[in-house]
Amino acid sequence: MISRSLLLCAVALLAGCPDSGNERADVAAARAFYAQPAAEQMMTFRQHALGEQLDLYFYGNQIRHPPAIYLARCFALSGERAVDLLRAKLSSKNDDLTVRDISALLAAIDAMGKYDVSKDAELMSALRSQVANMQDQGWRDTAEKKIASIESYQGVAEGNAPECGQAQ
Repeated sequence: MISRSLLLCAVALLAGCPDSGNERADVAAARAFYAQPAAEQMMTFRQHALGEQLDLYFYGNQIRHPPAIYLARCFALSGERAVDLLRAKLSSKNDDLTVRDISALLAAIDAMGKYDVSKDAELMSALRSQVANMQDQGWRDTAEKKIASIESYQGVAEGNAPECGQAQ
């Protein structure tokens, strides 16, 4: 009986226990998105609303494997709009993986020359604060490397990403 209870708990944990039908729909939409080949994911990613893009990026890097880091350049194309969304996300408490992913997205935005993240003192302060509060040393190191890449940017923008398709 105990092993059956453990099995049920493990299945519930692995499957997730969404709080609402809306959350289940988001997971189902993310699974459908990631069921596509990677090239199609990149071509259709920007057709989603910016908030949905961020959710898809988080899902693709925090839930599924291998991670979908290739979508960072697609998200980065939204430049200042993307920065505003990430700034708002940084204003609340985040888990380590979310902070890691935000640092990666800001580094991509900066590297592509879509927004000069290093010159935004308020944004960099918020990012540094969130990174300093990360519990996992490995993820903190990763995020700190992203901050260093933002701070050392030499102005050679990687430009556009035609593999990412058109925005909606």
